[in-house]
Amino acid sequence: MPFVSIRSRLIFLAVLLLAILAIASALLIGQLMRASDDLAEEAKLVSIVKNANSASKHFGDLKYWITDSAKTLFVRSQQNADAAKVRLDVDLKAIAPVDPAGVAAIGGEVDTLSGLARKAAEAYSSDDSAGGNALMQEAQSHILNVDQEIEQIVDRSEQHALARRDASMRQAKTAVNASVAGGIITLVVALSLTALIVRSINALERSMTAITRGELDAPIPSPGRDEIGAMASTLGMLRDSLIERDRLEHERRRAEAEIRVARDAAETALRELNAAQANLIQAEKMASLGQLTAGIAHEIKNPLNFVNNFAALSTELLDELKQTTRPALVALDSDGRAEAEEVIATLTGNLQKIIEHGRRADNIVKSMLEHSRGVTGDRREVDLNALVDEALNLAYHGARAQDQSFNITLERDFDGKLGRMQLAPQEMTRVFLNLFGNGFYAAAKRARENGDASFRPTLRVATRDFGEAVEVRVRDNGTGIAGEIRDKLFQPFFTTKPTGEGTGLGLSISYEIVTQQHGGTIDVDSEVGRFTEFTVRLPRQGNSRGAESRE
Repeated sequence: MPFVSIRSRLIFLAVLLLAILAIASALLIGQLMRASDDLAEEAKLVSIVKNANSASKHFGDLKYWITDSAKTLFVRSQQNADAAKVRLDVDLKAIAPVDPAGVAAIGGEVDTLSGLARKAAEAYSSDDSAGGNALMQEAQSHILNVDQEIEQIVDRSEQHALARRDASMRQAKTAVNASVAGGIITLVVALSLTALIVRSINALERSMTAITRGELDAPIPSPGRDEIGAMASTLGMLRDSLIERDRLEHERRRAEAEIRVARDAAETALRELNAAQANLIQAEKMASLGQLTAGIAHEIKNPLNFVNNFAALSTELLDELKQTTRPALVALDSDGRAEAEEVIATLTGNLQKIIEHGRRADNIVKSMLEHSRGVTGDRREVDLNALVDEALNLAYHGARAQDQSFNITLERDFDGKLGRMQLAPQEMTRVFLNLFGNGFYAAAKRARENGDASFRPTLRVATRDFGEAVEVRVRDNGTGIAGEIRDKLFQPFFTTKPTGEGTGLGLSISYEIVTQQHGGTIDVDSEVGRFTEFTVRLPRQGNSRGAESRE
């Protein structure tokens, strides 16, 4: 069948299968209908057997109550006999369509029996026992006839039912055998035609499997005039489209890779731009603040020097006035002398306060001028571990020089692989001195306020090397910094210290040195009552934008 199309083969197969199935179904339906009739007849016979058995039971009740009524003359017995007669008539009526002759015979015998029972009852009621007994003996023969007739009806019904059952079973077996034979024939025909079709498309299937596995160079059967040829032609076009798809997919992946690289570069540039913008804004703010601070400091410095100088001169003049007026004071009475000395003492104290606060204001002005000048200092290669350790020792001895009772435990955790790096040593020393000084102050304050003898003020300094950047951590176990003011720490003139103990410019200058001159970051983490930790992160290739802007 090489030139018969697959469609024709399938249509032929479908028609053949439908014809076989129709014939088998017709045979099976006919057999099933006959079997159904036989089963209905069998069920009817079974029902007759059931009615016959019921009639036998009801006749037994009838003969008992008739006999009892004839002998005892009880009305109740006669009523029961009549009820049994009614039930017996119902059973006989159901049996009549199947065995009318038997039913008629039973009815005659029952009527005869009922007549003899009435006559016997009349004899018994007339004290004629012999006549009554004779009549009952005659009735007994009719009872035996009815029992035999009922038994014969049951036997005939059961034989007919068994015969119908056997016929139904034979017909069902015949239907099953016909169905099995039809199914086998159908299966053989279907398998044969399917094998012919499968053999026709087997080569094409191998080619499709190979192409599905990605073997795009697999051979394809030559196109022919049937569906196989059309499918082979379509498969060839599919293979060509897959080859083109692979080429386009390769191009797409290459384009996506280029897009990812460009996107990553753009995102990196955007992050760097945002960081540069933030630093530029901070630098502009600090530059504007520096200019304002410088102007204010210069304006304040001259009158402040005037106040300080004249306060010192007034103190000297007051001392001279005391020496000059001493004889006059001696001549005064005690009240006048005490009052004059009190006034002189008050003036002296006021002048001392003016001198003290003038010096403090002068220090603030100097810090403002220093802040307005920004960060300075030449960059050179230094050992950061040595620089941090030197600043730590300098800060500690400076604190001890101001307060002999000051004491704190210093913990050093320096990374030995840190090496040397480019930075401005003088400026970074200022940063670390500010951070160490703040840590000393916070730890000592907690020791004073805690009142616990077991508390040990501690300052820990650690350095770490991260390849492209280095990190310095300064951690104290002092009073800590509240979260609501943590963001204000690096603002100029903001301080958490009481009035007179800090200018609020140390951390601001440190922030500018780290971020503007060295291109790094400085962060703070703290928990009130437990610790404060400053983290300074410096890139190994420092940012020189601060130096360029100053030029």
